[in-house]
Amino acid sequence: MSVSFVVSTWRQRLARSLHLSRSKPESKYIQLATLNDAGQVQNRTLVFRGFVDDSDHLLMVTDTRSDKFSALQVHSQAEICWYFVKTREQYRLNGTIDIYFEPSDFRTSIWNRLSEAAKAQFYWYLEDCEKNGLILNDKIPDTFCVLLLKPQHIDYLLLAEQHERFNYQLIDSKWIETSINP
Repeated sequence: MSVSFVVSTWRQRLARSLHLSRSKPESKYIQLATLNDAGQVQNRTLVFRGFVDDSDHLLMVTDTRSDKFSALQVHSQAEICWYFVKTREQYRLNGTIDIYFEPSDFRTSIWNRLSEAAKAQFYWYLEDCEKNGLILNDKIPDTFCVLLLKPQHIDYLLLAEQHERFNYQLIDSKWIETSINP
């Protein structure tokens, strides 16, 4: 028996926002909020790398030497805030993050999708690298990891002339949409 994926309304909205903003490089930048070891909120910017196949799971990558990696190992709960200037939309996606830093086919497939410039960021520590002539090898750096946000709650806000706000809650594997007046 095959299971089919039904695209949720929030993901359809997000796909539309991404499409309409595709000419704006900043539309791929998201703000990720996590909790550090002391339970304090930390916020940082990451690049959205797409969705995992037929799912609502969002892909990002990071370096295992970063604060966010350490924070997510202690507290997997996180929230992404994403604002699209062109469409005047905001998405807040709350959920848990799975971390993939051990060698795996999944991690390798994400690595292979990265541009050379994105890959080069993981080699900054090599002393023998020339400033402008870094040669990347086929070995994936041990410091490369994939972050996978599995959303459980989405808050969507349209800030155009007629404001609209919707909440989406994942309940029993189904997204429940609620319209809210701001």
